[in-house]
Amino acid sequence: MELCIIGAKDISVYVRKREAILVDLRNEDDYRDFHIRGAISVPAKHLSCFMKRSDKNRLYIFYCQHGSQSIQEGRIYARRGYRICSVAGGIEGYVRLLQNGRNL
Repeated sequence: MELCIIGAKDISVYVRKREAILVDLRNEDDYRDFHIRGAISVPAKHLSCFMKRSDKNRLYIFYCQHGSQSIQEGRIYARRGYRICSVAGGIEGYVRLLQNGRNL
């Protein structure tokens, strides 16, 4: 499978349809400080354990701080047969949209 890249503005489409599991790869403190509503916290260091017990038929949307770690991890799991999207720009891209008045 191939990794798909989505923009922060696209997250709400997937979340509203409840077809995706939104996964925050940042550490627990960053997650507690602020996260995208509906996201679960799975720090990158615990991702392997989480994915081993995850359904390959579900869609997972990974995000991190800037987007690079979620792309890197997403490629690994996409190659293993998981359906993965990564949020371009990470949570920083999401915050920029909020600051620009986008209703997410």
